[in-house]
Amino acid sequence: MTTVQNGSRTTVNVNGTAVEMYSGGNGPPLVFFHGAGGSNGWQPYHDDLAEEYTVFVPSQPGFNGTEAPNWVKTISDVAHFNHMFIDALGLQDIVLMGSSMGGWVSAEMAAMDDHNIDALILVDAAGIRPREGQIAEIFMVSADTRLKQRFHDPSQVPNYENYTRELSPEEQLVVHSNAITASQLCWKPYLHNPSLPHTLSRVETPTLIVWGNEDAIIPVECGHLFQQAIQGSQLRIIDNCGHSPAVEKRGEFVAAVTGFLNSL
Repeated sequence: MTTVQNGSRTTVNVNGTAVEMYSGGNGPPLVFFHGAGGSNGWQPYHDDLAEEYTVFVPSQPGFNGTEAPNWVKTISDVAHFNHMFIDALGLQDIVLMGSSMGGWVSAEMAAMDDHNIDALILVDAAGIRPREGQIAEIFMVSADTRLKQRFHDPSQVPNYENYTRELSPEEQLVVHSNAITASQLCWKPYLHNPSLPHTLSRVETPTLIVWGNEDAIIPVECGHLFQQAIQGSQLRIIDNCGHSPAVEKRGEFVAAVTGFLNSL
């Protein structure tokens, strides 16, 4: 749980809901949606992306103190809300990036309406059920188990001790609240939408799918299924890497993303 304070923290009013957001950089807009663990604020890989883009990192409804409107009950609802968030900022021609649950939300958003999305980047995304493997249990296991699931090789993770330190009571409350929200959104069906592989067929936005080859939460098989579902999409598999390539293999992750975006 590291937060780098290079991005400025603000709130954005989205139809009466105050959304926590970090932002920084210059250039075209890039919106990043976090996973089921919630937002970790402004991260080193956001700094990297902010060299060429204006990066927006919101806390999604129900996470990190951003309240969830009473109509937000499903991932599809979150996707609609996030479209409203983008409208509230007045953003046009965005790069949309999401990791894990945030990748699922981003995929749903693109399937709904991708006219304002110049590029879509899905990072070890939930949303599609594997045919042969299975998605790991993350809600009914200990924090230590979840951490072991997240990273393939802790020695590759900068400041890994920050992930293992004892949390303050305030931080514990945020973690607990985020877990409740995520479980409510993702429990049934578990971390996938049976319709998503079909609705993704209408996505025309250039798409990059990035996956850690040793992902112990959402198997790399799902990366191939996303590639099959989105016509013309590219799949980049990062070896010796778990569920969070932006952290565990930051250099390779940023190179893959910037190489893809610069090719458009």
